[in-house]
Amino acid sequence: MIHIMLVSHGRFCEGLLESLQMVAGEQEGISAVPLLPGESPEAYRNRLESEIKEYESEEGTLVLTDVTGGTPFNSTGYLAKDHKIGVVSGMNMPMLITLVFARTEKSTLDELIQEAVSPGALAVKGMNLSKGGRKNGKLSLNKN
Repeated sequence: MIHIMLVSHGRFCEGLLESLQMVAGEQEGISAVPLLPGESPEAYRNRLESEIKEYESEEGTLVLTDVTGGTPFNSTGYLAKDHKIGVVSGMNMPMLITLVFARTEKSTLDELIQEAVSPGALAVKGMNLSKGGRKNGKLSLNKN
C-alpha cells in the first residue's frame, strides 16, 4: 500500500491527520511531519527522510503539502532524487478522505495523484447562507 505523508508549516498536518481519524477512524500508512518554528531546512529534511525510510515500499510515498514552494514542499522535492515520491500541494480534508478510500483501488502513485487533484477531491464550494434554511430543530441547508 502507498504510504501517505502529510507535511506542513507548523502542526497543520498533525491536526488534519487527527481530524481524518475522527471522520474515517484509525488509519494505517498515514503519517504527519510538521516543520516546527525555528527548525532549519536541513534538520527538517533529515526528519522527513527518516519518516520516508521508515515506511518506504516499492509502491512509493505520496506526500501532501500545504503550499507549493515552501520548505516542506522543497524538502520533499529534494528527497525525490533518492526515493520514489509523488507530491501534491494544497492538501485539504476532502482530498485526504478521498485518498484514504481510493488507495485501496488505486495501486500507483500516478493514479493517486490524479485522484488527489480531481474536482471531487478538492471539494471547493461556495454558498451564500444568509437567506437560511429550515427553521426547526435540525441543522439543514435545504430551503424546503
